[in-house]
Amino acid sequence: MLFTSFSIYAQNQNSKMSIMKSENPILIINDTIIGSIDLLNKISSNKVLELDIFKERKLSSTYLFIENEKSTGIVIANINHEFDFKSQKVLNAFFGLNDKNDIYVNGYLIENKNQNISSESITRIELIKADNFRLKKPVLSIEIE
Repeated sequence: MLFTSFSIYAQNQNSKMSIMKSENPILIINDTIIGSIDLLNKISSNKVLELDIFKERKLSSTYLFIENEKSTGIVIANINHEFDFKSQKVLNAFFGLNDKNDIYVNGYLIENKNQNISSESITRIELIKADNFRLKKPVLSIEIE
């Protein structure tokens, strides 16, 4: 009887329903700013000059963790609007890193060091220290909505 009650309790502990977070495509504005797709909702449609959607494209072929390897898509837009952004150099300096240290957005390496990240889109920044196994030097991991 005691065994049965522990068994039932154990099964109830694991009965949580897992909810997967749906990933939105990453928006690249004027080839210089990386941001969330939600930025398109914040501007007038007449300021959007061109919009290209790539459903299977990734931000980069290099990803930080194996679980980051998912294809969420890329939207490339030419927009006549000013956005607030942070450069990779500024972000690295703020965290006390070398200007040229790697930065990952949603798990993908930003290969072009001239690209910036939309300030409005940043939801979390994590400094990942070097472990001499996966990383030889510290990097920033930035999440955008």
